[in-house]
Amino acid sequence: MIMGPEVSSGNIEIDPSLCRRVEMHVDFNQIGWGSWIVFPKKYNAYRCEGICPSPLGEDLNPTNHAYMQSLLKHYHPERVPSACCAPTKMSPLSMLYYENGEMLLRHHEDMVVDECGCL
Repeated sequence: MIMGPEVSSGNIEIDPSLCRRVEMHVDFNQIGWGSWIVFPKKYNAYRCEGICPSPLGEDLNPTNHAYMQSLLKHYHPERVPSACCAPTKMSPLSMLYYENGEMLLRHHEDMVVDECGCL
């Protein structure tokens, strides 16, 4: 896997320390799966990284639980941990591969991170 630079949205500057989606390239040859994966040989799975500040703003797609946790963290920083940056929306990846000598086309759920937020 190869980590890439942050993904920006248009001309809007994103604070690089805040929760966001970044590139994560998966090369099936590098992880030893190249002999049975026919297509794709590589893909961008993306990943989430960054902090979830207290209190959270709506721009970080927080769950209600994360929002409450961030408020408690704000008032009791020594007792409550920060919310975690994690995928909030994912999409499938279609893959062509060999299984038991047969070539199959399958759609595998949750293989690509589309959006990140604070959970």
